[in-house]
Order: sequence, then C-alpha cells, then structure tokens
Amino acid sequence: MKNLDYLRLLAVIAKSKEILDKAKLRENAFIRNRKMSFASALSFLLDMRKTTLQTRLNLYFKTTEGGEPISQQAFSKLRMNFDHSPFEKMVREAVKIEYSGEYELPLWQGYHVLAVDGSYLQLPRTDELRLEFGVRGGSKVTGKQPSAGVSVLYDVLHGWPIDPIITRTDMNERTECNKHIRFLCEELPHIAQKSILTIDRGYPSLNLFDKLQSSGLKFVARCSSASMPQITGAPIGDSIVKLKNGMTVRVVKFELPSGEIETLTTNLSDLCAERIAELYAMRWGVEMAYFRLKRELCVEKFSGKTSNAIRQDFWASMVLMQAVAVFQKEADESVLERQKDKSIKNHNRARTSDLIITLRDRFIFAVLCNRPMFCMQEMEDVIKTMARVVSPVRPGRAFDRVFRPSDNVGMNLKSRL
Repeated sequence: MKNLDYLRLLAVIAKSKEILDKAKLRENAFIRNRKMSFASALSFLLDMRKTTLQTRLNLYFKTTEGGEPISQQAFSKLRMNFDHSPFEKMVREAVKIEYSGEYELPLWQGYHVLAVDGSYLQLPRTDELRLEFGVRGGSKVTGKQPSAGVSVLYDVLHGWPIDPIITRTDMNERTECNKHIRFLCEELPHIAQKSILTIDRGYPSLNLFDKLQSSGLKFVARCSSASMPQITGAPIGDSIVKLKNGMTVRVVKFELPSGEIETLTTNLSDLCAERIAELYAMRWGVEMAYFRLKRELCVEKFSGKTSNAIRQDFWASMVLMQAVAVFQKEADESVLERQKDKSIKNHNRARTSDLIITLRDRFIFAVLCNRPMFCMQEMEDVIKTMARVVSPVRPGRAFDRVFRPSDNVGMNLKSRL
C-alpha cells in the first residue's frame, strides 16, 4: 500500500459517521459542534510525541486546529465518550487491503513468513487497571504492578502486525496463538495457504501442532529440553518422529556456536536442514517489533489511566506500527534507487528510528490534510528525508547475549529519541 492510500484510509475511517455511531459510549455524545471533533480526537491520539498530554494538546491546536487549546481534563472527559474500535477498524481494514493480493508482498521461497509472540505492557498504577488486566511483579513499597498481556501475529518480512491482541496479563500464550490461527484461516485464507508460522519454545504442544496441521498451516517451532519426549529423544541431525497423537513431524537438531543444542520441529519436508534453521532465525523480527513498540513508539507512556484509554492507546500504536512499515518500504525503495549505480558492500535501508522521528512531526497533519496535492508533496518530502539516513543490513551478524539483572518492574523504560 502506498502512503497516500494508507493515510486516505485513516482519514475516511476517522471522519465516518457510521464508525462514530458504533464507537460512541453515550448516545448524546458528539451531537453538537465542539472545539475538538471526533475525527480530531482520533487523529490527536495518533500523535507519536510522548510529552505531557497538555503539551501535546497545545502543539496540536497550534499546528492543526488553531485557536485556544482545550485542557487535558477536557480531553480526558471527551475520550470517555468513545471506545477503541475506530483504531482497531483502521488496523483491520489496512490488513485486509494490504493482503488482498493487489500488492506485491515480500516472500521467502514463495512463502509469507509469520511469527507469533507474546509480551507484557506495564500500566499506570490504578486499582481499576489491576482489576481489569491483572498484576505482575511489583514490590511491598509500590504494590503490585498492573500489566496487560499482548500477543501479535506478525509478518517478519513485511514488518506488519496482522492480528494484535491485548488481554489480561495472566493470558495463556497457546490460547492466544489459537486465536491468531483462526483469524488467519478465516480472514486471510489465501495468505494462510502459503504461510509459514514460526513459534518459540513456550508454544509447542500436541494440541497446537494438531491445530496447525488440521488448519493446513506450515510451521517451524523451537522446542525446549522439557518438550514432548519423542522430540527431545530425537538424534542430532534431521529425523522423522511420530507423536502421541499419531502426527508425524520432522525434527532438526544441531549445535549452536554456544554449544547449546537447538531443536526445531516442522511439517516442512521440501527444505534442507540449513534452510529450516535460516527460516527460524527470521522469527527475530517479531522481537524487534516489540522493541520498536516499547522503546521507539513508547506505547507504555499511556495518555490515560482508564482501561478504555489503555485500549485506545494500544490500538493507536498498532496503527502507527503499520504506518512505519508503509513509510519504511517506500523509503527503502528510495534508498535503492539512489544507490543503484554505486558499488556498496552491504544492502542499505532507511534507519527506522530516524524514520519515526521524521513521522513524529508530520503524521497527524498528513492524516487530516484535505488538500491531496499538498499532502502528496509533503509525503514525498518525508520519504526523501527518511532516505538520507541509512543503515547497512549485515546478514548473519550476531552479538553475544549479555544477561543483566532485570530493571525495576515499576519503572517504565524511557525513549532514547
């Protein structure tokens, strides 16, 4: 999807009366003209800046709305009138269009490479959020830390969150994975037919393997040493084993440079063992997606302390992740065009952190802009700006993992941007 098409989709949803009617939590909300409309409230929540709410409101009115800004108390009251569904609609519609077959998407050996992984978000310390989402960690001084569980079905080649879920912190990752499988098979069956799902060692089970097999999905799963005995007992190398449920799987075992034995289980029979290992390594893309979500998009710097505000901010962050992927693709294409006649050692791409900084100052304006030609020029300038700062892509590059004591769970990590 081109950036203008994506921005146009967001604007259409933000200005839709049907979307407003479905999102309203009070029947008489948004029936009179206010200083901030429903569409403006949605666009404001897509602001990538993570300063104080009042500072963001002041800047928003100065650059977009004009006039005297409303107070943060007024905005907090306004956002209580609608739920998170407009942002979820943006994410779902964008996925439907992007994966409709109209666009050429990156493939590996003819497959989409997808990954499922879970994580946790630290929430503001309120009793409402402790009750709604559950708690995790904490201390005697600060009390139990409210936390939300997150699971995402992620396209590691394309950088797209396809099916995000936010739920309680005591979530069962296998249960959430089953939801992703159902979503993929029901909503994107043409993608499911040519996809490989990569999952980490916390997921494998007889039931999940059976679900994947019966759904017609290809998979590569990392298995722990405490996994199914038929798998853990398989020899080093490439072998076929039969599980308790009668299902036959392929087990690829090999030694890592650290000396640890890696065990991968798959139902792929047409790839050599080296390719299976290469395929599983691509799963790291979903880990980087969570890093980007927390450290660069700063999702944990929530703009409100209610469960409704948490869900609004989470889904708005998913919209922004898709926007970053859209602009990243076009910026990378611009980088390739600029360097096609140059002799360079490594392939380069636009630096994502700088890309986010560039979008931070111009994204809201682009969403709301009603002047197509001006918006087109603005976005072309954004792409050119992002394409000037590049990073080399070094295949196979690795660093020793350094384990440090975990940070205080009550301290949200701060962005370096």
